[in-house]
Amino acid sequence: MDTNPGENKPIQVRVFPKRLLQPATAEKVLNEIDQVSGVIRMLINGKNLPRKVTSGPGTGADVNHPDRKVIHVGGCAFELHIIVGEILVEVENECAFEDVRAACERALPFSFEFKRGHYIKRRPTLTDYGKYGFKSKEDERVNLEDERLLGLTDPNAKTDDNICVIGTEKEKEK
Repeated sequence: MDTNPGENKPIQVRVFPKRLLQPATAEKVLNEIDQVSGVIRMLINGKNLPRKVTSGPGTGADVNHPDRKVIHVGGCAFELHIIVGEILVEVENECAFEDVRAACERALPFSFEFKRGHYIKRRPTLTDYGKYGFKSKEDERVNLEDERLLGLTDPNAKTDDNICVIGTEKEKEK
């Protein structure tokens, strides 16, 4: 375990609203969090909204759920495949941690839990090595173009189209 006090490790936060979020509320809170400087990555979790009925007498029929909408976060548009139940955020430092709390207080009209912990993996697992491969024999990092993607993909998913990468401030300056 690394115990170097001089090293500034990212802080992970779990925002757990007391209610499931409607698409408009989810978009509002995600945009508020995106405006905080020091946010490294965000992950939303919740109940799945399937496109088709998977079992029963209506198997194969389309499901037209009203919460399956396209939302815009940080200049990136994507369709919600879930009803947002929790938001995981990784930030650079303590200052950004408090700014994320303030952003959630502004955007959420009801109470929520705000906990610090380890929610998104930081190091590659065997699945990541199998999916992305090694960069080199000397380097044990996986072959990812953007290290922020680590831990955000479902290893059992058939496609990776559920990820929206928003440019960093460094990329915007170039």
